[in-house]
Amino acid sequence: MPYPKRHEIYEAVIRRMVMESLQAQEQQFAQEHENDTEDQLLAYVRDCAGKLGHSPWPREIVGGEMILSRFDSWDQVLRMADLRQPATANKTSVFARYIHEVEHQKMVYRQKKAIKKQKAQQRLREQEEKKQKREKEKKSQIQ
Repeated sequence: MPYPKRHEIYEAVIRRMVMESLQAQEQQFAQEHENDTEDQLLAYVRDCAGKLGHSPWPREIVGGEMILSRFDSWDQVLRMADLRQPATANKTSVFARYIHEVEHQKMVYRQKKAIKKQKAQQRLREQEEKKQKREKEKKSQIQ
């Protein structure tokens, strides 16, 4: 069985980190806004549309999943918010939210890897110091 290439593993790890982060954002939004009225949620969707410059898809905004669950459909959300159907494709990989999160998680990954590398180097230095100390002790015992 062929082994995955290093970049394939890296991309899979980043995808997992991104999806976990986006899901955590959704859960936090749902907790913070569980008592919001429909009007408050629609105002939020309108605000997001204004910031994006177009009508959003549910996955394009934080809380989209929760808002969708409160209404019958995303079409209804957009209709009630007086927004048009999104002109953009419904592909997660093109959403600014997703792209931003990918870049953020890559940075987090690099930082974690750098810290791990520093710790490994520190352990090697400590091991080398212990080894040198033992060698000195052996030499002093021999003399």
